[in-house]
Amino acid sequence: MKGMINFKNIEQTCLFINEGGLKNLVKITVFNGGKSVKATLSVSWGLNIYKTSLGVLKKGESVHYIYIPDIRENADIRFTIHDDDDNLLAEKVVKWRPKRRWLIYLVQYSHHDLGYTDMPQNVLNEYVDFYDSIIRYCEETDDWSEEVKFRYQVEQLWSFLHYIKTQPRVKVEKLINLVRDGRIGISALLANEVSGLCGHEEIIRLIYPASRLRKAYGFSVEVAELNDVPGLSWGLATVLSGAGVKVIAPLLPRWYYGRYAPFWDESKIVAEMPPSFPAAFWWRSLNGDKILFWYQGIGFARDVGFNESYDRVLENLPKLLDTLEEKGYPFDAVLIRLTGGDRDNSPPSLRQCTVAREWNGKWAYPKVIVSTLDDFFRYIMENYGDVLNELPTFRGEIPDSDYPVGATSTMRATIVNRNAHDLIPSAEKFATIADLLLGLPYPWREYVDKAYEHSLLYDEHTWGLCCPFGPAQEASRAEKTLHAYKAYSLAHDVLVKSLNRIVDGINLSGKGYYIVVFNSLPWSRTDVVRLQLLEPEPCGHPMFEVKVGGEKHTTVLLSSPVLGRHPYHPPAELFEKPFRIVDLETGREVIHQKVVVSDPKTPIPFAADRVGVGRYESRFACEVVFVAEDVPPLGYKVYKIEEVEEGRHSQGKSGEPYVIENEFYRVEVDPDSGVVVSLYDKELDQELVDATAPHGFGQIVVRESDSSKQYLMENLRVRRGFDGPVMKSIVVEGSAYGFPAIVEEIILYNGVKKVDFSVRVLKDSTALLELYVAFPFKIDKPRFTYEGPNIVVTPPRDQLPGSHTCYYPVQHWVDVYDEEKGFGVTWSSIDAHLVMLGGLWPVGVSFAHHGVTPPGYPSRKLRVKEFKKGHVYSFVLENNFRTNFYMTQTGDILLRYSLTSHRGDWRGGVAMKHGWDASNPLIPIFAVGDGKGVLPAEICSFCEVDQPNILVMALKPSEDGGGITIRLWEALGRETMVRVKLPLLRIEEAYLTNLVEEELKPVEASGDTVTLTVKPFEVATLKLKTRM
Repeated sequence: MKGMINFKNIEQTCLFINEGGLKNLVKITVFNGGKSVKATLSVSWGLNIYKTSLGVLKKGESVHYIYIPDIRENADIRFTIHDDDDNLLAEKVVKWRPKRRWLIYLVQYSHHDLGYTDMPQNVLNEYVDFYDSIIRYCEETDDWSEEVKFRYQVEQLWSFLHYIKTQPRVKVEKLINLVRDGRIGISALLANEVSGLCGHEEIIRLIYPASRLRKAYGFSVEVAELNDVPGLSWGLATVLSGAGVKVIAPLLPRWYYGRYAPFWDESKIVAEMPPSFPAAFWWRSLNGDKILFWYQGIGFARDVGFNESYDRVLENLPKLLDTLEEKGYPFDAVLIRLTGGDRDNSPPSLRQCTVAREWNGKWAYPKVIVSTLDDFFRYIMENYGDVLNELPTFRGEIPDSDYPVGATSTMRATIVNRNAHDLIPSAEKFATIADLLLGLPYPWREYVDKAYEHSLLYDEHTWGLCCPFGPAQEASRAEKTLHAYKAYSLAHDVLVKSLNRIVDGINLSGKGYYIVVFNSLPWSRTDVVRLQLLEPEPCGHPMFEVKVGGEKHTTVLLSSPVLGRHPYHPPAELFEKPFRIVDLETGREVIHQKVVVSDPKTPIPFAADRVGVGRYESRFACEVVFVAEDVPPLGYKVYKIEEVEEGRHSQGKSGEPYVIENEFYRVEVDPDSGVVVSLYDKELDQELVDATAPHGFGQIVVRESDSSKQYLMENLRVRRGFDGPVMKSIVVEGSAYGFPAIVEEIILYNGVKKVDFSVRVLKDSTALLELYVAFPFKIDKPRFTYEGPNIVVTPPRDQLPGSHTCYYPVQHWVDVYDEEKGFGVTWSSIDAHLVMLGGLWPVGVSFAHHGVTPPGYPSRKLRVKEFKKGHVYSFVLENNFRTNFYMTQTGDILLRYSLTSHRGDWRGGVAMKHGWDASNPLIPIFAVGDGKGVLPAEICSFCEVDQPNILVMALKPSEDGGGITIRLWEALGRETMVRVKLPLLRIEEAYLTNLVEEELKPVEASGDTVTLTVKPFEVATLKLKTRM
């Protein structure tokens, strides 16, 4: 019979059973060319031999699944077939490589969209039912084996927080206990954030909810998820590592890009792994820390079958594991993350546990472990330290092609939320100061927390429903944008009340009206003040008692937008007469300029409202502009309003109608095109406008998404605007396709080196349009650097390999440096977050989101190796979306830009200070003299830092209630010893903490000063115990 029977194939599998020890399933294919024979299989290696019956081998080909001992060594294994008389019928030697004893960590989650599958409030209500089911499934599987008990991963915390805030205590306690017991895992972030949109302090507050839960209930929070967003801000690496989070494990949507390049160069990041397969690397933050980055595509292992049946898993799981092993996957544990069903916001399911239970009842390995993310990564870190140490390290941004663009589909609200990113920390700083020094009887802490929550939920990645229009989408738009308006309104309310409380504490002894100018930044400032005679009121109108009726008085309750009194607003008559403004510190008169807002299209906030209301209350339309000099850091300076017999200041004389200039710049506008044809820096002797650029300086560019056809402004009118002793301006009016009204104003200020551009556009309902504002600087060999959330980025150097370069969300500044001439220009966008560098590039929104595919998509210009021109384009808005975002938007949008020029590059600090100044203007408050205050009457600083490269990001009550927290950021890349001084307080104890305010070590404190050393780009957090 020998020769008639042979082995066609011997295939190892990854399947093991436990029968008197582990046995490995081997698939053997045999061909019998003769008659049937009863046969025995022998397997021999070294001195070992194992025999098992094959039964009767019939003529032809047959397949046999045989369990053999688990051979744990590399060896040549001899397989033989014998008949009953021990005659050798066939033999084959196989080079044996032991199969891994795989562990399958099966993690169930629900992808959190605050909307998309329903209106946001309905989604929140759905999650209440989901958590009820999660609790029930945990209870139902309590007596199951440990590996297959129901477990669940809370992907983002907003649903969990809603449940514990709204549900009965008994249900909440059950949920909390399940988290403590490890049955429910908690991820570190509040939401799936569009992280590049986040402000500096906002991105840190993204992890505060998890930190508070951990401290309150003893939770473990070691892993962060950020799913379905194809890009991450580099600032997340700083925040997560600084808060003690060990791993970021985003489910990045590789499928968005089809067969084209995704968010990075896969050949360099994931090496030989197929698309969406898991890969790990270290992500190094800008300040030198690092965090484990675990990459997995959203679709990885979705079709293995755990949501279907044991048979489907048996068919597909071995293939998946064999592929991982072939491609060099270094671990014996695999993370499979599945939702309960095929929908975002999917309800939990017990099916995965029942399939796992059936599987483990049959197989010893692969062993399925129903788990949380903490379980998986704890196993990897405890067992694979050497492998982790050898992983590659990458640094830099992963720019997001989709969501920062989608945010422009509701641009007016996006601007409001962007402005709130600076307003909320300012409000919190001054409220903390007011409360410490004077008491602030108002629920301001709750309001600040709510403001941060609303701001974060606006920057969450869900903008609307799956269908981009219709009644449900309009309802979703209203719910989404409400977050932005609430964030700003709550912060505005706290700021107004805290500043007025401080004003009430200033010892102003002379009668009359005063102007108290506040500075929220940590350096002394000389800048423009725009003082409205009457401002819109904040949202809160608390009650206060007033005695009325003389000797036989009674008490009545009144309300006011400030605390304990009515606001101080001088009568209109005072400003209809000549007056002067006096700096109380120096005694000098300050030149001022009166402004009346008469045109509803004026590019300033609330212009149309101010004009309308000004018809019956003129003070709403009136303001006074002056330059305040040397306003102290995080403090105030006081000015007195004094009546005079006649006016002291000329309103200026018009020169050339299309030219304005001050001691720093000369600006010329072409009356035919409306663009700036010359912007000359007198100090640097440099022309800053590139006259050869394809678009003019300050030019509005409209581009059709479906054709790339461009439209410029038409029906132009260029006129002189302001022409006074403080500021001068030129106004350009016109229209463009899709924008029936456009007003642009270019402003110069005497005594301040900056040029401001303010643009108001009226958008009609035309879809498929993009809007840009061009700023082509004359810099031939540019090096761009921009500020992100707690990061400074020089693209494309500071990006992961192969990530796109077509646009970036930026924070306070972009600096373009001329390497040959040694000067730079700093450009700041107060309102619009997206910028294109080096040119007007194609839009890179992926197939998943763009509606009409742009011509030539995906263009090679989505990724460039260097920027060859010093051109900056503000990418204002787009409405070309098939899902989540909006196809149209209407209404007026205000866009404000500010620029300056300087010697050297951004490291000199001009870019940082200019950018922060632009977005944090000096804040004037009216006061009256009553001589009852305790604070200095002329000038005061509440918090000082002695180094110009250190920013005070936050000043707040400590989380544990035991003092105040001050957060610093070293913003110029220099290791720095810094002294932080609180002139009105005594510091009794000082501690360095992590970013979520957990004490690390004591630091040196003496009197009113604390001293510490800060690493380059470090975010350092101090907790101080103080007294008056």
